[in-house]
Amino acid sequence: MNTDNPLNDPRWGSVMFYPSPDRPWTQEHPVADDWMVDAAPGVQLRLRHYPGPDDAPTILFFHGNGETARDYDGIAPAYNSMPATLVIAEYRGYGPSTGEPNLLTYIDDAHVALDEVLRRLADEGRPPAVVVMGRSMGSGPAIELAAHRADDLAGLVVESGFAWILPSLERNGVPVQELGLTEEHGPNNEAKMARVELPTLVIHARNDELLPLPNGERLFEVCRDPGKAMLSVPGAGHNDIQYVAGKDYFIAIRDLLVRITGAG
Repeated sequence: MNTDNPLNDPRWGSVMFYPSPDRPWTQEHPVADDWMVDAAPGVQLRLRHYPGPDDAPTILFFHGNGETARDYDGIAPAYNSMPATLVIAEYRGYGPSTGEPNLLTYIDDAHVALDEVLRRLADEGRPPAVVVMGRSMGSGPAIELAAHRADDLAGLVVESGFAWILPSLERNGVPVQELGLTEEHGPNNEAKMARVELPTLVIHARNDELLPLPNGERLFEVCRDPGKAMLSVPGAGHNDIQYVAGKDYFIAIRDLLVRITGAG
């Protein structure tokens, strides 16, 4: 991690990240299990694992802000039925994960999560077909892996992702111009997406009020996958896209898995 990068300042993490504990009213998923992995001295991250069929691909999912992995207990069966194994990666300070999040460590930790998933798949003799998926804030680590770890991945899904981080920083009170911040200081999703050749799906709400549609359109435009697909959801906002899209949301993801595996 570059400690000289101004985005490493913990003050920015306090306005950009909203760590949440597991919600006590969330019903425990009957077959989910939690993997705790060391990310740094004194820092452990949770990966919540929802097993699918042994021969199914694995979706490594980076969730949105203010969420925890257990929030996906109710929707995990929809992913398992595609079929796919679902693994939700947690950020520092979220759920039982320890440490403090910032805009650099949450990108670096994505590699720790992927390494753990690949190790476990190898130990179990399961196919190493991993699709990385990121929702909203999670688009940063997902695109990071797609850009730099393509040999370890089979595909990419970006849902409600950002092409540019500076507008969000400014909206949250970070003095971007005063600090001389540029997109190159941060996750730099637009530039990284321009390197991605993996099979890719972009999902974005047309009425997204937090990350407007041009973010998704730009990520789709610069992606180098010749077979890339985009689902633009009318009538949806940032936080109800899955609900409004309904079955089309999961059909689009399943179509990507079919393209990758050749099944169907």
